[in-house]
Formats: sequence, C-alpha cells, structure tokens
Amino acid sequence: MTETTNLHNLRPLVVDVPGITTRDSALRWLEQQNKAIQAVTSVAKDGTLVQTPAVSKDAYVDPTAQLIGGVIVERGCYIGPCAVIRLDEIDPMAPLVIEEDSNVQDGALVHSTTRRIGSRVIVAHQAIVHGADVDSDVTIYIQAVVDGGGTVIGKGSFLHQGSYVGKNIQVPDNRYVAPGVKVLTQAEADTLPPIPAPLNQLRATVLEHNRSHVTRHKRSAAH
Repeated sequence: MTETTNLHNLRPLVVDVPGITTRDSALRWLEQQNKAIQAVTSVAKDGTLVQTPAVSKDAYVDPTAQLIGGVIVERGCYIGPCAVIRLDEIDPMAPLVIEEDSNVQDGALVHSTTRRIGSRVIVAHQAIVHGADVDSDVTIYIQAVVDGGGTVIGKGSFLHQGSYVGKNIQVPDNRYVAPGVKVLTQAEADTLPPIPAPLNQLRATVLEHNRSHVTRHKRSAAH
C-alpha cells in the first residue's frame, strides 16, 4: 500500500500500550485490532509497536512534506510541498485517515487529535487543522484555522481565507465562514449563512487542479 517519492518523509512513531511487554504479546495485540490500525502498525524485533504512515500507490506525497505516525492517505490524495501531518500528541492507536481525493496543500498543518479528513476535502495553503474532524466536501481555504477540542466541520462547508473556528464547535453542513470571520460559540456556528454560489465553481476548480497534480507529479518523479 505504501508508496512515496521519498521514504525519509514518512516518519515512524513508537507507541506504548499498557500490558504489552514482549514481542509475542505485541503480535497478539495487533492481531486483535481493526484493519486501519493494522495498516499503520508493525512490531519491531524487540517487541516495540511502531506506527508508520501508509500512502496509497494512487496518491502523491511531495518529498518535502512530513507525515508522522499513524496517518493513512487514501487514493487520489495530493499532499503538497512542506505540508505537515502529525499524529504524535495523543494516544495514537486509531489512525488519522485522509480520505479519497482530498488535498493538503503547501505549508498546511494537520495534527493534534484530528482523526478524519473526509473525501474531497481541500486544506489550502498554510491552513491549520488543529485537532478537529472534517467531514467530506469541506473547503478550508488559505490560512484558515480550525481549532480542536471536539470541533467538527460539517459536510460541504466552506471556511474562507483567514477565518477561524474555535474549540468544541459543531459547524453544520453546507455553511459559510467569510474571510477573516471568527466563530467562537456554537450560537455563532448555528447562524452561519449558506455558501455563496460562485464559491462552488472555485471549489470545483481547486479540486480538479489538485487531482491533476497527483498524476503529473507521480509521472515527473519517475524520471
């Protein structure tokens, strides 16, 4: 499953499980876990459990990006230059899954307690997802910030440039956060407007552009 342009940018992370003291006990524990955990977890000769990113052969990770720990990147995803995707701040057994056809662009950061970036999500240049879960078809545009602590961005929502969504906020589906706007309470999230129609075309263009990056950069890396 794993393929990338530079194995040095897929960084393993040692994980500790209470009661696991030998290689045999580590192997037995791993056999009992779900397929997602098994996809990113291995057992070293000394019995240490190690989680390493798993990247679909049909995705592309730029050599300057950094993926740390149990990160799964599904088919069609594009991870751009200097992006950082880290799963090293909490109990890391359950992986962080970046679902099909999503992109994490140049200089963007995804880490802390984030467990899911849904399908066809755009995390644009220098955007930050700091512990939130993101449903499918969401756009987190340039330099937008999503904080953690239980925050969920609902399906199809659009967070425009420089916007901010705070901790423990549930953004409903298909809502719009305008440039520079800060959403600090649930009441503010519940009254967010729908997405302006012209942004649907912008989103479609950005998605298509990044899908083409996957094919073009994989072809370029082969030469």
